[in-house]
Amino acid sequence: MKNIESILLDNSFVTRLLKSDDEYHQNVVEYFQYFLENDIVLYLSTIVISEYAVADNPDNLLALNAFQILEFDYGDAKLAGDYFSFLKDSKELREIEERKVIINDLKLFAQIQNRGIDAFITKDRKSLPKMIDPLKANKELNFEFFDLTVPIKDVLGLLF
Repeated sequence: MKNIESILLDNSFVTRLLKSDDEYHQNVVEYFQYFLENDIVLYLSTIVISEYAVADNPDNLLALNAFQILEFDYGDAKLAGDYFSFLKDSKELREIEERKVIINDLKLFAQIQNRGIDAFITKDRKSLPKMIDPLKANKELNFEFFDLTVPIKDVLGLLF
């Protein structure tokens, strides 16, 4: 995580941040603390905020005053459409994930790429490598992917 200066947080991350009874809550809290202690800019997309709002008032999350809000704009829409056009015929991807989830993830990837964000953290889903790898190989998508189910000490190579 040495070269990470900014990260986009997925809904799966921010939901678990405020949900203390979730099995990955402690992992998320430790990542959050690490990001803050290391001055990593935490981006929260308006797309993620809309997903979060389904289960909780986003004002509760924004009260932490730790996030920079990232609005989805024309450039993001154009790039997300290009990504979807490239991946839309992937039978393997369609079999494992709902179309609406794929589209929202691609919107987030477009925001990451357009803003030069270094990383993305989410709960691992089977579809992500099936989207990220082809886009990295063919569309110059470039960011680090972090799975919040993996404790940060394991990512950093710490014993304790």
